[in-house]
Formats: sequence, C-alpha cells, structure tokens
Amino acid sequence: MAIYVMTHKPVELSLPEHYQKLFVGAKKLTTEGKEALKGYVFDDCGENISQKNSSYCELTGMYWIWKNQQDDIVGLTHYRRFFGKPDELLSMEEAKAILKDCDIIVAKRQWVEKNVKVQFEEFHNKEDLALLRTIIVEKYPEYQQSFDCAMSKCFLFSFNMLVCKKEIFDQYCTWLFDILAECERRTDLTDYDAYQKRIFGFLSERLLMVYLLFHNLKISEVEVVETELDKSVKWASKKWEMITIVKNFFGNHGTKT
Repeated sequence: MAIYVMTHKPVELSLPEHYQKLFVGAKKLTTEGKEALKGYVFDDCGENISQKNSSYCELTGMYWIWKNQQDDIVGLTHYRRFFGKPDELLSMEEAKAILKDCDIIVAKRQWVEKNVKVQFEEFHNKEDLALLRTIIVEKYPEYQQSFDCAMSKCFLFSFNMLVCKKEIFDQYCTWLFDILAECERRTDLTDYDAYQKRIFGFLSERLLMVYLLFHNLKISEVEVVETELDKSVKWASKKWEMITIVKNFFGNHGTKT
C-alpha cells in the first residue's frame, strides 16, 4: 500500500511509512537535480506522460502510478493537501479500515454556488466543458446521464485526491485518460494562459464525480488539511476518526457495474 504525495518542487515534510513523495513534471529536471532529491520517485520513468505536466497537473503522477505501480491500495494527495487534520495525518491502518466498508476515499465535498457546470464556466472556458460532454456522448454514451446529473449538483470532490484498491484505480484511470486524450487531441491551448492550460486537471475533478455516480461507488468523504494555510500543522499518531461513509451520495441515478 502506498499513498503518493504529488509535488512539483522540493518539500520538507516528515511523512509516515508508506507515504511516498512523487515529483511530477520530472521531465524538466536534470540528472543532478534528481540526485539532489533523495527519497523521491519521479513521474518520467517507465511509461509516463511527464512532459504534459503543465496541462495535466497531478495527473501525470496519477498516470505514472497507474502504469508502473502494483500496490494493492494506492492513494493520491499533494505536498500541500493531505487527508486528515492539522495535528494528525490519515494513517495506512486507518485508510485500510475505512476501505473495509467503502470503495474509495475522497476529499470532503466542496460546495459551489448554483451548480458544478455554472461554477466551471465561471472560472474556466465553457467550451472545454461542452467538448468534454460531446466526447462522453460519443465514446461513453452510457455515462451521459451521470455526467449531466453530476454537473447539476452543487458540490464536487476536489483536488483529484483519492485512496482506493488498485483495481478500482486502474479501471478509473483507463476511462479517465481515454477521455482526456481525446480532449487533448481536439483542444488548441495556444491562447490559454498558464492557469487555464491546467485544463485537463480541472476537467478530471469533474470526471471523478461522473465516475463515482455511474458506478454507484460507496465513498467515504475525509477532511483535507491544507498545510500552506495552516502553519501549525504537525503530524501525530493519534487515533483518527473517519467521517460518515456515504453509499449513494447522488441518489439512485448510478448504475453499478
């Protein structure tokens, strides 16, 4: 079991066993730069898309895990965002205990004004979301209802953070990266600024909602601590209390397969 901590820069974090720092966008590093980063793994070895980090964000790390790692349970967090609380980090034992009663751990829902579709269009290019729906209708028409339902909700599970069995992770990645690859083929990023070029990371946050809904996965929402906002963060080995597991967070619209 491993929970991977995505980072694009060196970070000083004391992490428990089974947490692994994963440097994303490592294609840009020199050999000397890598040698200076003791204890990291890099997303540009094996089968990878490291060179796409500017538009795929932490997903280059997710892709690397999918293609190159065989842990029974895998997780994705960030160098500045972790599952847990300011004084306690989610442990492997606690994650395993949660996963006995659910399929996947996700970040506690974030509420948005109006709905997910409107929120996306307010901060990003609405044409990108329209293209995403078109591709789903073309390639995965059985997901269309789940997509429309997810976009109508007033919350989402942000940051592409999750912990689950590798089997579920692989199935999700197969679907996710197929859709994103098609989006990439049809999207011209020439006039996008650096922020909007992160489009495939933004889209994937919405696609996680769609996938959870369609497969009616049993989820556990867990608090996220942001280390750059809370400078008092320290990790301790206290007993951590999970929040309530939600089995059917969208109602009865999903189709378990």
